[in-house]
Amino acid sequence: MTQMRTIRRISQIAFFGFFLFLILRTVYPLKGGLPVDLFARLDPLVAGATMLASRSFIRPMMLSLVIIGMTLVLGRVFCGWICPMGTTLDASDKVFFRAKRRRNEPRFLSFKYYVLVALAVSALFSMQAVYLLDPLSLLNRTVVLVFVAPIQIIPRALYHLAYTWSGNGLFMWLSDHMSAWPSVAGPQFYFRQAFIVMAVFVGIVSLNSLSRRFWCRNLCPLGALLGLLSFVPVLKRVVGDCNDCTRCATDCKMAAIPENPRLTRTTECIECFNCVSVCNRQAVGFRFGVPQSAIRNPQSAISLSRRRLLQGAGVGLAVAAVAAIDPGRKIAVAAPVRLSSPFLIRPPGSVPEDEFVDQCTRCGACMKVCPTNGLQPAIHEAGLEGFWTPILVPRIGCCTQECNACGEVCPTDAIAPFKIADKPRIFIGTAVIDRSQCIAWNADKKCLVCDEYCSYKAIVWKVQDGAKRPFVDEKVCTGCGICETACPIQPVAAIRVYSLGDKRTP
Repeated sequence: MTQMRTIRRISQIAFFGFFLFLILRTVYPLKGGLPVDLFARLDPLVAGATMLASRSFIRPMMLSLVIIGMTLVLGRVFCGWICPMGTTLDASDKVFFRAKRRRNEPRFLSFKYYVLVALAVSALFSMQAVYLLDPLSLLNRTVVLVFVAPIQIIPRALYHLAYTWSGNGLFMWLSDHMSAWPSVAGPQFYFRQAFIVMAVFVGIVSLNSLSRRFWCRNLCPLGALLGLLSFVPVLKRVVGDCNDCTRCATDCKMAAIPENPRLTRTTECIECFNCVSVCNRQAVGFRFGVPQSAIRNPQSAISLSRRRLLQGAGVGLAVAAVAAIDPGRKIAVAAPVRLSSPFLIRPPGSVPEDEFVDQCTRCGACMKVCPTNGLQPAIHEAGLEGFWTPILVPRIGCCTQECNACGEVCPTDAIAPFKIADKPRIFIGTAVIDRSQCIAWNADKKCLVCDEYCSYKAIVWKVQDGAKRPFVDEKVCTGCGICETACPIQPVAAIRVYSLGDKRTP
């Protein structure tokens, strides 16, 4: 039993490495094998909230039943052995906070259940707010939006160094092979709102200065859901010949052991086996048994205040109400387009807008896989309800004709999979020429850039005022944005894509 803590650490490192490996594999072109959105599909909190908010059945999310079944039998083993956010907090505790011996650690163990109630109520009223606090979505978004760009700089710098010294045989070999790497061959990525996402992540890590795994103990809504499911697990902590030294209670990172070390808060225990390792008398162990009623173990009961539950529900209702009255929700009468911004350009294959903001978990996978870096987190374009959802910013990057990767990596089908052959029939917007900026219109100069770059041949030329002028064929233009990306007029392009004509599915 004492070796189980070592095995758990190996498991944590392995799953964390696997989590990062899947993110690194989220590049265009996608390769076969395991889905890169595997962790998101396993998340029962995201699955429940997304299906509740969108009022739809999402087949890929049914994989979360694996975690639910495992929790019913083994308890919150996911939090202790698998969760990459938990591993991150454990590692940060070792690196940054271990020297600080924290006494009288604050405990708000019930607070995460009130957070869970607030998120459930908001989802019930079609406001998907789980993305703010779900640990898997939060960590995936942080890695993509914050760390991808800086890490990408390293291979690009090595490639340029190897290219500079390519006269040497070894460097020539390096430059030839590195030129095919996605991080080298593609554009240098950057993402809007990266600083805010980083600030949230740093804040969560900094809470470890108050107590070990403060986030997991007190705030994590996924931990609260798994705690409810592990109310009476089959795998239980048992205590034999105990001398009440309370070393196990002191060493418990989740405050799962109360003042009486013979008892266990099963909803908080993550089966980390620390209590087994620190017990000098080898009195602590875990064994399988028939689940007993929580009444026999009062410490297993979750102590929740009815008033706090109502307050949590009220917060969830308030969040849904604020989102409901946000002007960004208003739909134009003549077309199914949000009025929050004319530049609300969704990825191809996206479901209708109301469903999209309910199903999208803001995990950032579609933004990571976009080969042009054109998909960016929304700021104001989609209103409050659509904050951080993906939108196409053509000035940064276009939607390439031969790519359908965003639909392949979306775990909730907010971006439904589609075939590349269908892209000419998927209209995510319409390009509009600003004649006051276009040099072919206002300066009578020849400029063929938008025509040369257009993948769908949507630029047509007509004689106007005795000269040929460019026009956009709205029946052909899909809104891919390559014309806006390539337009030489700075800083605002002379041809821009608007959400007019939004038809996201073939």
